[in-house]
Amino acid sequence: MGKKSKRPNRIKPKNAVASTTHVLATPAAPLARERVLLVTFDRLSDSQDWQGLLEIASKVMTVAKILENTHPSAVGRIYHNIGYAHKELDLAGGIEQAIVYFQKSIEMAKKAGNEKFQVGGSLGLAECYLKTDRTEKAMELHDSLCAEIGWNLINPAYILAFSGFLQLNYDYLRALAILEENLNIIESSWDIRMQCRAYGMIGSMHLTTHDFKKSKPYFERQLPIAKEIKDLELKSQALNGLGDMHGSMGDYGNAVKYLEQDLAIRSEMGDRFGLGMTYVGMGEVLIAQEGREKEAIKVLEKACGIVKKCDNPEILSETLLKLGKAYVTVDAWDDAITALKKSISIIQSFENVRARNTHQGLANQVLGQTYLEQYCNDASLLGTPGKREELLRQASFFSDAALDSYRICESEGYTGKDDPTIYLDLAQEHYFLGNVYNAHFMLTAYLEDTVKLGPSHCQTCHQTCAKDAHMEKCSVCKVARYCSRAHSIQAWKKGRLCHKVMCPLLKSWRKITQGKNTAVVCKELFSNFFESVLVATLAVARVDVVNADDPNVVENEEESSKCGQA
Repeated sequence: MGKKSKRPNRIKPKNAVASTTHVLATPAAPLARERVLLVTFDRLSDSQDWQGLLEIASKVMTVAKILENTHPSAVGRIYHNIGYAHKELDLAGGIEQAIVYFQKSIEMAKKAGNEKFQVGGSLGLAECYLKTDRTEKAMELHDSLCAEIGWNLINPAYILAFSGFLQLNYDYLRALAILEENLNIIESSWDIRMQCRAYGMIGSMHLTTHDFKKSKPYFERQLPIAKEIKDLELKSQALNGLGDMHGSMGDYGNAVKYLEQDLAIRSEMGDRFGLGMTYVGMGEVLIAQEGREKEAIKVLEKACGIVKKCDNPEILSETLLKLGKAYVTVDAWDDAITALKKSISIIQSFENVRARNTHQGLANQVLGQTYLEQYCNDASLLGTPGKREELLRQASFFSDAALDSYRICESEGYTGKDDPTIYLDLAQEHYFLGNVYNAHFMLTAYLEDTVKLGPSHCQTCHQTCAKDAHMEKCSVCKVARYCSRAHSIQAWKKGRLCHKVMCPLLKSWRKITQGKNTAVVCKELFSNFFESVLVATLAVARVDVVNADDPNVVENEEESSKCGQA
């Protein structure tokens, strides 16, 4: 038996509409002489030659305007495909042009009473709105469409695609609301394959928003359906989701089991991108286990090599970020910094502003942490105070940049940071650089945010659990909560500023804010933390603090003593 051809089957673009010429096929159709032009237009649409399509668009438009009253369906398809071409090419002003044509296509679809093409045009228009950060207009369009046609009568492919656009635009809460609020319709009216896809999307979004326990039932529903319909892609998605979920919850045995099954399926499918992503997940599971750091690095290096060939900048930047964090665990400082700087460089080229701000915030924070940890742990720098001070300045620079990105995200209505550790990073950096006032200010922000997160926030994986979920609580500080016993144990000793170190500070802060121990003032508390606790965690001898005799620092210290007092 000869080898099967590896050439993929030709797939029509999802948003391009099929042939218009069959509508004009009768001899009585006006402008029959222009049918050759329309045939060419259809051929360019089918082959996704958007540049060629736009080159003849003005001629086709002349025909379309004449046919609007007699053949609205055909004209609607023409407008739709021109809009899709503008969206795909995304040239200067292309999205605005696409919006105009999608609006025209919807108008024609309504005139023809063609709900199918009205839905298609609305989907293209919604994507354009979301691409240009007009989320409210996209939601208004969606709500209007559902009101006109009925949510239960709209093609499920539209619902999944629209939710997917919201997901890509980092609007997870709205995307989840659309699917979960209508779960009864999904389960009663949709075919089994679409149900399976919906379960996978909901589970994935809960994973992304760090609500791991909520993701579990959806992946568990998805997996048996995927096996029943023999869909390897959906089966792989469920296995990968379950692997990531168990890994995030500290259940590493089950995580490895699911991810190994996923690797086998991805290899069978020849899906290099999926294979790379699963290796990334496996690397994260390994890095979380003490003593397996070198294994994790090898797996993440393999993942990075695969993802580089897949032309997905966002995933490549994430993979490099995780690889950089893995290098830090074995004190490979130069390798870590190189990987993280590459990640930031890729992120800066993102066209999506939300994606750029969100990813840039996290990558800058990790790079800042890396410089800080090298300052604290690299024994080879002993006797070179100038080099160590430069590390601190680099750490402070990137941490400040991370905080700026997070603030932009929050001001625009979407979350950039998952936890308040950025303030703890900056508190350390300012203290070691001699700016005691800013150090106290940032430590106050860290403590306030940590307490504000409340009893449903896991301090290890940073997920926010359901209010009625069982949470492990530190019996000493009564502030730190954990979603599982495994995460409670992991937090106690893992890292330079593990919970064993932070627990007394959190306990004292809780008493201050509750007014139970007013004799303890912030100045004394913070000074004790920085001098007796923080400095004691350094693995190398401390270099003299810069600006120790600066009169401005002394003046600011007096102000900082007022921070956070009840």
